[in-house]
Amino acid sequence: MHPFMGIEQWDKIGMSVAESANRLHRLAYIDRRLARIEAGHLIARPEYELKGALARLVWQDASFNEQCRNRCRQLRLSTAAFDKCPDIALEQLTNQVLDSASTLTLLIALFEVVKPAQLEAIDDYLQRAQPIVDEPTITMLRHQQLDRQMQIDWGQSAATELLQSASEEERQDAEKWKSLLENLLQRAGGVSGTEPRTEHEPLMPELAVSFELPNVSIRDSRFKTNRRKFDGMTFEDNDAGRFEAMMLHRFYEMTATEALAYIYFSADSKPWAFHYDVARHLWDEARHSWFGEAALRAKGRNIYDIPNWIGFYEMCVNEFDSIDEAYTHLTIAIEKAAMKYPPGKREEWEFCRDKVQDPLMTTFQDFDWADEVVHAGFGQKWIINDVHQGDQDKAQLAAAVTQEKRTRFMERAMGQARPDKQVTDRFAGGY
Repeated sequence: MHPFMGIEQWDKIGMSVAESANRLHRLAYIDRRLARIEAGHLIARPEYELKGALARLVWQDASFNEQCRNRCRQLRLSTAAFDKCPDIALEQLTNQVLDSASTLTLLIALFEVVKPAQLEAIDDYLQRAQPIVDEPTITMLRHQQLDRQMQIDWGQSAATELLQSASEEERQDAEKWKSLLENLLQRAGGVSGTEPRTEHEPLMPELAVSFELPNVSIRDSRFKTNRRKFDGMTFEDNDAGRFEAMMLHRFYEMTATEALAYIYFSADSKPWAFHYDVARHLWDEARHSWFGEAALRAKGRNIYDIPNWIGFYEMCVNEFDSIDEAYTHLTIAIEKAAMKYPPGKREEWEFCRDKVQDPLMTTFQDFDWADEVVHAGFGQKWIINDVHQGDQDKAQLAAAVTQEKRTRFMERAMGQARPDKQVTDRFAGGY
C-alpha cells in the first residue's frame, strides 16, 4: 500500500510558513480589491448581462479572500496584518483597474491581466508547496482554480465579443490599457512578488478616468426604464395577475443588487465580515433577478419589452443619509418583514406551488425564501445588534423612517401619485 495516501514528492522541502502566508496574503489582497472594483462597475456599466456576472464575481472573489484570510491566520499571520496592504504596487495596480474607463477596458484589465496572473501565481504556489505540510492550502487553492478558470473563460469570451464590434481606436486603447496594467503588475513583482521588479511607463492621461459611482442606474439601449415600480402597468385582480407581478418583482431585483453594490463599495469603515455578508447578499439579489428573468423567458416573454425598474438604487443613493440607513431599509423594513406568515415568503412559495402550480417558479420561490431568511439574519447582525446594540424597537423605528423617506422620494421624484396600491398590497416582500 502506497505511503502518505498516494501523495507524491513527500520529501520535497517546500516553502516556509512565512513565505506561504505572504503569497496567500498578496493573492487575497487582490481578491478583496477586485470585489470592490466589481461592485462599483456593476453599477456603472450599462450592459445588463455584465451586471449579474459582476455580482457573481464579487461573491466569488470575496469568498476567495475569506478562505485565504482563514488559512493565513492558521499560518501565524494576524488578522490585523492580513487586513493591511502587503505592497503599495498592488494598490497602485488595482487603483488603475478601478479607473477602467469602459466595459472593454474593464474586461481586459480583469480577464487579460489580473485574474490570469493570479491563476499563474496559484499554479506556482502549488508547484512549490510541500504536499504534506501545506495540504490544507493545496486543497483550498485547487478548488479555487476551478472557479477562477471559469471566471477567466467567461470574461475572455465577453471581451472577444466586444472587440469584434469595437472601433480601431477602441482596440488600440484596450491594448495600451493592457500594456500599462502589465507594467504595473511587473512593478509589483507579479502577484506573488517574487518576479523581477521593473519600472513602469508613465500613466497615459487620455486613458485615466477617475471612477465615480453614478447617481442613477444605467441600462443599455435594449431597455426602457421606470423610476417607479410598475409605472403604467396594470394587473388583473386574480391569481394570474398576481403571478405576473411576482415574476416581475423577482426580475426587478437587479436594482436592489445595485443598491447592495453601492453599500459594499462605500462601506470603507465597516469590518471585513460586513463586506463578506453583503457580498453574499448582493449575489443573492442578482440570482433572484435571474429567477424572474428565467421565469419570464420560460413563458416566452421578451424581457426587453418590459420596462426595467431602476428606482430602488436611485432612492438608496440619493435619499438615505448613510449606508446603515440604506441597509436598514433593505434588511429590516423589507426582508425581515417578509418573514411574517401570511403573506410573506412562505406564502409566496405556497401560492406558486398550490394556486398557480408552476414548477419552475415554485423552485425559485422556495430558494428565494431560504435566501431571505439569511438576509434577515444579516439585518439582525449588522443593524439590530451592531448599529442599535440589540434594541429591536429602535431598529424598527429606524426602518419606519426609511419607509417614510421612500414614499416621499417616489412622490417627489416622479411628481405622481403612488403606484397602484392593489399591486403592492397583493404581493408582500417585494423591493
